[in-house]
Amino acid sequence: MMAKESSKRPRLYLLTGLVLGLLFGCILSFVAFPLQVSSVGPSHLADEHQAQYRLMIALAYASSGDISRAQARLAQLGDPDPARALSAQAQLALGNSATQREARALASLARDLETFQASALSTSIAVNTPNPEDANAAPTPFAAEEDGGIYTLTSRELLCESSENPPLIKLFIFDESSQAQAGVRLAMRNGEDSSEFFTGARPEFGPGYAEFEMTPGETYILSIAGTETLAGLQPAACITEAGDPAWGAWLLLYNRADE
Repeated sequence: MMAKESSKRPRLYLLTGLVLGLLFGCILSFVAFPLQVSSVGPSHLADEHQAQYRLMIALAYASSGDISRAQARLAQLGDPDPARALSAQAQLALGNSATQREARALASLARDLETFQASALSTSIAVNTPNPEDANAAPTPFAAEEDGGIYTLTSRELLCESSENPPLIKLFIFDESSQAQAGVRLAMRNGEDSSEFFTGARPEFGPGYAEFEMTPGETYILSIAGTETLAGLQPAACITEAGDPAWGAWLLLYNRADE
């Protein structure tokens, strides 16, 4: 009789083992070996989240009409052909009657971006065409523009992309017609030291793009076409979406003012 009663009792050692196993697994997962993500920039998002990011850019462009800012934001996705990616997403949205507004915004940005890039490419080809009279001159990525003109800061944003990136300044320079401007002379001054560089040295980002790597603890003054435009630039620490400490990248957009 006693044997039958004991067999009906719950086997507590099984429940205790289950609880201890779950507890040990949680300790391993969240304390000993937690999941670590070192880079969560837009280019590292899942496809569906990249599509949502691309859509937000298109809707913002439909409201503002700022093609230069839209191009700079799309560059963060790292698409080989941003206009084609927008067009493909627009085609998918057209198949759903509930997303016609989104489809129109995506298609409009794709069309305007293609026009913008074609204009920038023609500018790039023009400034890269060698002059036969200067056959002995040292080659440069783009011919330098003449100094002068007033450039206005239209956007300043701190990007916190990856804990592996150095502190950077990323610049996009546009002319009065919002066309990417190649060969603009830039300078970063730090006390008595000054570094000079030009837009267009990284053609894969467009003729109006330039970047500069900063030294932590230093303060810089940015000059565009010989005129100081922004002082007090410093490397900025930030926290990525994964919770990792990182150096941010200042994204600066400048437009040349009408004279």
